[in-house]
Amino acid sequence: MTEEKEFSILIIDDESEMREVIDSILNPLYNTFLAENGKAGFEIAKREIPDIILTDVAMPDVNGIEFCLKLKSTFETAHIPVVMITAKAMDEDQLRGYESGATDYITKPFNIAILRHKVKNILETVKKLRDRFTLENKNVEDYTTNSHDAKLMQSIIAYIDKNYQKTELSIEILSAELGMSKSTLYRKLKSITGKSAVDIIQEFRLQKAHTLLSNSSMNISEIAYSVGYTDPGYFSTRFKERFNIAPSAISKSTSPLKENENE
Repeated sequence: MTEEKEFSILIIDDESEMREVIDSILNPLYNTFLAENGKAGFEIAKREIPDIILTDVAMPDVNGIEFCLKLKSTFETAHIPVVMITAKAMDEDQLRGYESGATDYITKPFNIAILRHKVKNILETVKKLRDRFTLENKNVEDYTTNSHDAKLMQSIIAYIDKNYQKTELSIEILSAELGMSKSTLYRKLKSITGKSAVDIIQEFRLQKAHTLLSNSSMNISEIAYSVGYTDPGYFSTRFKERFNIAPSAISKSTSPLKENENE
């Protein structure tokens, strides 16, 4: 069984040999997608939402600068960091790249170890941003990198907060509310927070339940129903998995469900 790779990388270069070289360096560590030009790369970026993109600058049709400008102005892909690979080492050339939204540069011929470290460092930053996401953190700018993503997260959290008690709340309803496809919402949320919409909805419900268990006289069944669960037994199982304690050990209710009915 192969080890699951945490991150994915899109490699864009019009030279097939260069694509294969970079792929051979990074594929053992990351999931990789390959594109022969900026146009094809943009379509893959929108479909797959990779965690980082490495792109050549000088390419036919859509070059690296044009690609980066389009990527950064598109809602689905604006957050993705870009490393430009170029034979041009002049300051003005690199400045154009940075102005288009690139995160970093590497010049050809490149040192393999330096390439690996640049990619590793950027992905570590991506992971740190994801780790900052919690429902308690109301400052979405702490874990987003652009205004599009900040607005999206504000909308998602506000909608779930308003509707978490509804048992029918789902990724289908949430994606329709946001005007996005389910697949786009899933990939976008995973890239920003590391979690799916289902994960976030459940976390919201469980945290609300934890507060109610600590501060209300409602019994466990009543709390389960009030936060959107239809099965108190299933709620108790998920609660114990999340907080490592049974809800009956927290509940202030004078008539909680029996322990063996909730575990």
